[in-house]
Amino acid sequence: MNDIEYLVIASSVDFSTDLICMELQERQKKYIRLNRDRFEEYEISYSLQNQVMTIRVEETTYTIKNENLKGIYFRAPVFLRSHKSYSIDKQLYRSQWSSFIRNLIVFERAKWINHPVNTYRAENKLFQLQCAKNVGLLTPKTHIGNVLPQTIIPTNNYIVKSLDTALFYNEIQEYFTYTSVVSGKELLESNIKDAPIILQEFLEDKLDIRVTVIGNKLYPVSITKNGENIYGDWRKNSKDVLNYESIELPVDISTNIVKLMEQLGLVFGGIDLALANGNYYFIEVNPTGEWGWLRQYGSIPLEEAIVNKLVGET
Repeated sequence: MNDIEYLVIASSVDFSTDLICMELQERQKKYIRLNRDRFEEYEISYSLQNQVMTIRVEETTYTIKNENLKGIYFRAPVFLRSHKSYSIDKQLYRSQWSSFIRNLIVFERAKWINHPVNTYRAENKLFQLQCAKNVGLLTPKTHIGNVLPQTIIPTNNYIVKSLDTALFYNEIQEYFTYTSVVSGKELLESNIKDAPIILQEFLEDKLDIRVTVIGNKLYPVSITKNGENIYGDWRKNSKDVLNYESIELPVDISTNIVKLMEQLGLVFGGIDLALANGNYYFIEVNPTGEWGWLRQYGSIPLEEAIVNKLVGET
């Protein structure tokens, strides 16, 4: 049997995870990748008595022992967000394999990037905003609920975003909601009682900054388009038309970001900041965020840093 030292959990189409696996392979580490959309291709069995999991892929059997497993790279959501109409079989597949993935926390000796329990907590936006405030990071003025605050000014702009990733389907199309800039007048004329929203102050002429955090190492880049700051949500643009430039953050901002990650229990995170009027504002952190685009378009070797952390090498 092949004894596994590193477990990778992702989806079959995932460029970021491809980079991790290539790096593990180059370092000749004993790893196996489990894709959430391919579980029917595996034969998996876990023995509580022996604390051993066996995985059969095609004609090869792999063994994962609690005492031998050194690290788990976990790039998978802990919430099932799809609203498609699935068959009964597909619903069973999704719910039970999702539960199986969460139950892998039995491998408590392994180094997790990130641990599912901490990912679950950190994916809650109000919680992460509160933690950011607790460690000294500035946050935009924020209101969450299904009723507007009394202070809405019709001539001002505001930021509106979903409380959780909003991914919807009808019979022919998929819908994803981005952060939107909305006028106070539009808000006052809107009905938001059906669902809570995040309402934040609009930061004028902000510079978008993505900070990839791996342990206590920070990789901040500014994001611009044609040398200009981006109005609204930068993610609405194709990543290949944007400009990424490595920058230095003030020491106090870097220190507070590390404190935030420690409070959230995260080893890895993609943090969005906005620089406006000389102030750095915390926007959000994604504990399972994509980062392969920074390698592709920004030439930042994040896979090396992540694998270093996973295997305990400098």
